[in-house]
Amino acid sequence: MLVTIKDVVIGLIYVAWVAIVTLKLSKIVARKTNTYVARKFIHMAGGGVVAVTSPFLLTSPLIVIIASYLMMFYLLIVRFRKPMSWFQERGNMGEVFFSFSFGTILLLSWLLEPNFWHIGDKYLYVALLPLIFMSFGDGVTGIIRNLVYGRRFKGFWGSVGMLILTLPIGYFLLSVPGMLSAILATAVEVLPFLDDNLSVSFFSFIFLYAAIRFA
Repeated sequence: MLVTIKDVVIGLIYVAWVAIVTLKLSKIVARKTNTYVARKFIHMAGGGVVAVTSPFLLTSPLIVIIASYLMMFYLLIVRFRKPMSWFQERGNMGEVFFSFSFGTILLLSWLLEPNFWHIGDKYLYVALLPLIFMSFGDGVTGIIRNLVYGRRFKGFWGSVGMLILTLPIGYFLLSVPGMLSAILATAVEVLPFLDDNLSVSFFSFIFLYAAIRFA
């Protein structure tokens, strides 16, 4: 069964939580810091929490996939009608790319490996690690860079922070391939020509899937 009543209830709880994080809590963060940190807070407290907990609570990834795409369209509509100024910035569609990547990585994983959604399955971690890197790894880079440089800047210390966080997580979940994917995610995060919500998630996912599938 793709979706149960329990899935729908938990999905609604997730939607409510992400709404609180996005519309309320991130405003408080923005007032105390800035829009840059508020964006990273949403990544971690919203997307990150869903990524880490949903495999334990949901029968399939369908609810999360649908919610991710609905969130993407909502953010697009709001951006063009009345942007949420405490985290949406002109010329930066990172929050839209984040939602797109989140849903698409899970959808691709499901299409490639239909039975991946089980704790302990390697392909579950192939899907989750890119989301964790994008949510928490990239989130940490922003917070560190804001503290060190006081502005949005892809500086060295942010990358160090991301690597320190993601290396042990990658190794714990997928051993050497997971560790190598953390290094790759950290390296592509600094690319200037591609939004890191796309580069971190898709580069690490492609690498991990190939490493596990063809090992």
